[in-house]
Amino acid sequence: MKQTTLRRLISIGMLAALILLFSAMSGSRFLNADNFIEIIRDASVTAIIGVGVTYAIITAGIDLSTGASMALVGMTMANVYAYTLWPIPIMLLCGILAGLLAGLVNGFIIGRLHVPEFIGTLATMSIFRALTYIIAIRDANGVIMSQPMTYSSFVVLGYAVGYFYFVVIAMIVFVVCGQIFLKYTRLGTEIYAVGANPKAATLSGIDVAKVKMVVYTIVGFCCAVGSIFTTARLQSATTAIGQDFEFNPIAAAVVGGVALSGGSGDVVGTLIGAIFMVTLENGVRKLGVNTAYQYVIKGIIIILVVMFDAWYKGRMERKARELSAKEGM
Repeated sequence: MKQTTLRRLISIGMLAALILLFSAMSGSRFLNADNFIEIIRDASVTAIIGVGVTYAIITAGIDLSTGASMALVGMTMANVYAYTLWPIPIMLLCGILAGLLAGLVNGFIIGRLHVPEFIGTLATMSIFRALTYIIAIRDANGVIMSQPMTYSSFVVLGYAVGYFYFVVIAMIVFVVCGQIFLKYTRLGTEIYAVGANPKAATLSGIDVAKVKMVVYTIVGFCCAVGSIFTTARLQSATTAIGQDFEFNPIAAAVVGGVALSGGSGDVVGTLIGAIFMVTLENGVRKLGVNTAYQYVIKGIIIILVVMFDAWYKGRMERKARELSAKEGM
């Protein structure tokens, strides 16, 4: 069985087991339609940003600046909202452009300047968060304040159509398009190739730096969309948007089967991982357990998943060597 298929089955099994566990322990408080709708809604922003993060991890990279990018996008829109008379679509466009620019900066630092992904995005995480504070809305005394954003044409993005929130609809579009793009386009193939073996990809004529720039720009775009829906739901922009969010899409991707070593995984797996993580948070909250424990559980799960990936990869490599040795006899 292929590693991707096996990991997806494991992720689905873990999610099913978690649902059964919380259903048995908390009964109707967890097992009801409204709660499942809430879980899908809360997982949507993680899944949207997870699409871009999945691409980055498949290239054997990482992006630690997603939360800071969200904050920068939100505060950019807040400034347009507070200080201009521009219509909402222009405000949204400014937010998207801010996200694209943040992603492009990451891509340039990593792809063209060859700064390691961890260091590069750790640095931009600080820079983007600092820029958010610099452009933050302040009162007459210079104290940072949240900016209410209550125009009906904007806050409607935080509402639902029937049982489906707009953010859920957007998440479905992102996951479907992201999966098709990754599996059935030339750039998607190049993303896998860069993660599997960058030297071989270069020898094959792939511009590795260009691929990484495109990937991190996509991450920035996903962060912008996630920030728009988060801000619309909160009906205000604050410097705290995206605080400590960097962990969520990475955890969702890893739990969903995206190997940190690069070259394998997909967007559907990340969606399953995002739902798993939010289900865990939701169940712990419904049980009234100290929420600190959910971070312990998340950490343990990620360690176990990474250990499994390393074991499985080593096993496959040993089998390949044994097969090669037999064929050479």
